[in-house]
Amino acid sequence: MMDNSNKQKLLNEFGTMKMLEQDARDFYLKASQDESVKDEEVRNCFSIIAEDEQHHIEVVDRITNILNNCL
Repeated sequence: MMDNSNKQKLLNEFGTMKMLEQDARDFYLKASQDESVKDEEVRNCFSIIAEDEQHHIEVVDRITNILNNCL
């Protein structure tokens, strides 16, 4: 079993990771909706990247739940 200080360190690191993923998602989502970006293909690409970032957030949440519930 992991000691509490190591567990807390991991939880803090994954919390930071989640914030970075959220910031990236929000950036790409905003870029995908920016009408000054004239190329629809580029906007669609930004939208896909935003979805990927959301997936990363969900993965980090699952890992955090594992740390909280199993360690």
